[in-house]
Amino acid sequence: MLSYPPEFLRLVKDAGFNWFKYFVYWNDVDGNRDRVYNWDTVDWRLNEACEQGVNVLLRVERYHSDWTPIQDGEMAGWQAFWQDLATHIAQKRNACATPYRVALEVWNEPNLDFQWGGQSVDPARYTQMVIRAYDGARAGDPHILVIAGSLAPTGGTGDGRAMNDVDFLDAMYDAGLQDHFDAISTHNYGFGGEPEDKTWGSGILNFRRAEDLHAVMVAHGDGDLPVWGTEFGWLLESAECSSYWDQIGFAWQQVSAQQQADYLTRAFAYADANWPWMQTMIVSNLDFSVLPWYGTCDPLRYFAIVNPDWSPRPAYTALDGMAKNPRSWSVFGMAASPDALASMQLVSDPHVVMREVTVLNTGEGDFGWTAETTASELGLSLSPTHGDAGGSTAVTVDPRGLGLGTYTGTITFTADTSEIPESPIAVPVHVHIVDSIWRTHLPLVQRN
Repeated sequence: MLSYPPEFLRLVKDAGFNWFKYFVYWNDVDGNRDRVYNWDTVDWRLNEACEQGVNVLLRVERYHSDWTPIQDGEMAGWQAFWQDLATHIAQKRNACATPYRVALEVWNEPNLDFQWGGQSVDPARYTQMVIRAYDGARAGDPHILVIAGSLAPTGGTGDGRAMNDVDFLDAMYDAGLQDHFDAISTHNYGFGGEPEDKTWGSGILNFRRAEDLHAVMVAHGDGDLPVWGTEFGWLLESAECSSYWDQIGFAWQQVSAQQQADYLTRAFAYADANWPWMQTMIVSNLDFSVLPWYGTCDPLRYFAIVNPDWSPRPAYTALDGMAKNPRSWSVFGMAASPDALASMQLVSDPHVVMREVTVLNTGEGDFGWTAETTASELGLSLSPTHGDAGGSTAVTVDPRGLGLGTYTGTITFTADTSEIPESPIAVPVHVHIVDSIWRTHLPLVQRN
């Protein structure tokens, strides 16, 4: 997570990471609520992502000084904003020569009242905000990712000021969450404990709290969908700030510089080894120590992994040197089956052959495709030439009239979205016409 991407985004890429997190404020973009937009603050982030070739998670909310949840009379406008935001992002991405992805996160820690406008937390209202956001975003761009939750680990309180994050997610399902998100996000900070220690913080305030949220998803039939850790980290100790942190309840979370480095790298290692359902993980934070708008003892300065003079703390150095194991939970993925076609025919009896090629969806997001062919001498034709993920095309090869030899062609499948890293896919076609009587006829077959 970055505070100032123009200066520091390169440090994310240099360290081998491919996502960063920033914020979009409805107030900034549509201040008059009339769908007349000022996209500047969005475009700054999208332009940086394009220039660096790094993916961006944008948390969409009001200003943090006005976290009043979306009211009934604002829901239609909220949905329209998400639709227009997704449309604008798709246009920007399509204009960028370097592919990058965008995910949108709905609000921040809605299970805590201070991030819920001081009102009693309300999972049903938050769920309506998610549903409206998802429906709007999908109307604007069917392929954009919508991340729900942004939940803070807590055991909850009885006065409505905080709600247990596991109970909150369960209540979201009761309110109709299912089929309206692409991932659930959590802020599974370490709270001073070792990343592997599930007992730390009364079994709640620890890095492994993400497991409990995933268990709720499994119970509701969504175990195949991922969890994103959109904020996590450890608080670097400070003798100067310790007494103040004791007053605000942070002092117990402090760790040494070496522990901060060690725990962060071990957290990634633990997730790689044990959590196939954990996908994007975003360290909080990179650079909050550098910028003047954070107070001297604001804890965010000490979660940072660079020093106030921009030099790396041990945590940055450790993460830079850590072996990266990117997850390929592919929201979008594409393959062709079979991935090659071949036929052998006698020159005395060339004949038409027809087979199907299926465009496989290896991810979670739907997409469409078009197919084109080369090598007209083979009479290579396709029907249909357009389809959706999971659909097939009939391939017809007509080599009649051709002499001895090997003839080749290509079928090219191209997805209708730049999200697909495999697109376009080329499926080669080979026809061998021979005159030896001992040759056997082979149908169009998959290459081994």
